[in-house]
Parts: sequence; C-alpha cells; structure tokens
Amino acid sequence: MKISSTASAVRATFTPTEIADLQFVIEAAERAGHNMPARVPNIIAALARSADDVRMKQAMKRAEKDRIKRIEQERRDRERQFLIGEDYSVMASRADYADAARDPDAHQWVDLVFHEIMQRPLPEQCEIRRDVWLVRVLQLDGGTLGAVVGSDCTETADPSQIRPVAEQMIARFEGRA
Repeated sequence: MKISSTASAVRATFTPTEIADLQFVIEAAERAGHNMPARVPNIIAALARSADDVRMKQAMKRAEKDRIKRIEQERRDRERQFLIGEDYSVMASRADYADAARDPDAHQWVDLVFHEIMQRPLPEQCEIRRDVWLVRVLQLDGGTLGAVVGSDCTETADPSQIRPVAEQMIARFEGRA
C-alpha cells in the first residue's frame, strides 16, 4: 500500500489483496453492529471493482505470456536443425506435405497449407503426407552453404526418422559425385 497526500486529498494505492483485507474488516465491523457511514458500501464496492479490474489485467498478461511461450514451444517442436559430420547441414520441419512433382519418379514436396493459400492446383495423383518431417540437406563448403543435396519427407511424425532420411540423401548425393 502506498499513501501520499496532496493539497486537497489523500491518494492511496492498494493491491487486490489489501482491498480484500479492507473489505473483510469492514464487513466484520458491520456484522458486529458498528455503525457505518452510508457511503462506505459504495467505497468498498468501487474498490472491489477496481481490484477485479487489476486481477483481470494480470490474468490477461499471464495468458499472453503463456501464449507466447506456447507458440515458441510449438515452433521448437516442429523444427529441427543439426549437422552430420562437418560437411552437411540438416534442417527439418513438421507439417502436412504434398508431392507436387508431375513426374511420379521424382519428389517435389510442398507445404500443403501454403500451397492451398496460394491456390495452386496439385497433380491429380499426388501423394499427401500428413504430420511428417520435410528433411532438407545442404552440403557445407568451408562453413558456408554449398550445394543443395536434396529434400524428402519422412513416413511419420517420429523425429528419429529424420537422420536416416538425411543419411540416405547424402549417400545418393555422394554416389553421384
């Protein structure tokens, strides 16, 4: 509680807990039969409303903080990055993907939601994989990004499938080189 006086009034700042304590004391005094001025119930009601406003603002702030933490955690849960040896960078992101390649032997995975937003048609016989990892592998050249090794999708959402898919792409890439 903070109290300061001005030329014409006293200014007091209460926490919601202090207001509840004050309300309890006044209600106890009324039950004990003490005579209260007529404006005391109005003052206590105004203080109680203000305390409710403070509690609501605090709850909204906590909810916003929790929302931001949840969004960050969801992003971390949907993204993975690591190195295989010193030569390859692996990045994986989890979502729904569709194979937009016209050639049935080739794969060109696109984010299904993004593709729908862009309103681009998919091939009639395209493969759709829901809640899987799109694995992208890049070859590093002296610490900078070099050649694109490729990208492919896992079969399931199991993150343990990311490394084997990346290693298969690297083996194919090194076999061509």
